[in-house]
Amino acid sequence: MNQKNSDKPWFIYLIKNKLNQLYCGITVDVQRRFFEHASNSPKCAKALKGKGPLLLVFCARIGNQSEALKLERWLKKQTRQYKNKLVAGMLVLPVEHELLGSQAIQENTNLKITPQ
Repeated sequence: MNQKNSDKPWFIYLIKNKLNQLYCGITVDVQRRFFEHASNSPKCAKALKGKGPLLLVFCARIGNQSEALKLERWLKKQTRQYKNKLVAGMLVLPVEHELLGSQAIQENTNLKITPQ
């Protein structure tokens, strides 16, 4: 039986491109969304088109869609320095979340993650 997206756990993620830029997004399926970005499919974010290879550098499980949208909007307003510290594990998100380390990201998404 299909669950509605609002019932599924949501994830916030950061992707680094070949220009060393960070892209922030939210999804219920990290593996599918990363593949869409990496393959330059029609659903790829404009900010990532043609800027591969891409690397998933941060991922956290957030409660619901509403919380994920608010957090995404907040995180996009933060400085690059803040985001780099977040990726390095020196800072945490200001909401309840479950951080997925690179090992957990790899296991949950079957994506090749290289250490920073």
